Amino acid sequence: MAALHGQQNTFYIPSSVEQEMSKYMFASLPQEACGVVLGEAAAGGIRISRFQPIRNVAPDPLHHFALEDAEWIRCVFNEPQLIGLFHSHPRTTPVPSNEDLHNLPIFAGLLQVYFIGSPDLTADSQPKMLLNGYQIHSSHDSFTGMDHVQPYNLQRAQLCVT
Repeated sequence: MAALHGQQNTFYIPSSVEQEMSKYMFASLPQEACGVVLGEAAAGGIRISRFQPIRNVAPDPLHHFALEDAEWIRCVFNEPQLIGLFHSHPRTTPVPSNEDLHNLPIFAGLLQVYFIGSPDLTADSQPKMLLNGYQIHSSHDSFTGMDHVQPYNLQRAQLCVT
């Protein structure tokens, strides 16, 4: 996967893909939903082209997610445009939890994008998803020699729904 150069902090996502992620998230409630996003790094940002749901097999799916191994492995080896991960926070805001940051090294070497969705509890009529996107950065780029430094971090990205 090509490395990103410079600050590419805009994610372009078709409204149809955002709607698919939202429908899957609401259908999965009260459990966390998860899956992968496909796309590519392009001039000026990252363009998302598709969402692929993956079954959540976490022992406690109400509060955690774990991608089903066979589906995850199939995506890693068969999807050349695998670029990111999506999961939901059914009861909290779409910002990375401590657990998200702790588990980031499991995926981060393969991915560039991290999406978190949450139900908008303030929406009056139609169920609506709040979606935040984060770019995955390697802390290895600025090696400090300290073992306790997280190897990856997340930087909030601007979402542009097209």
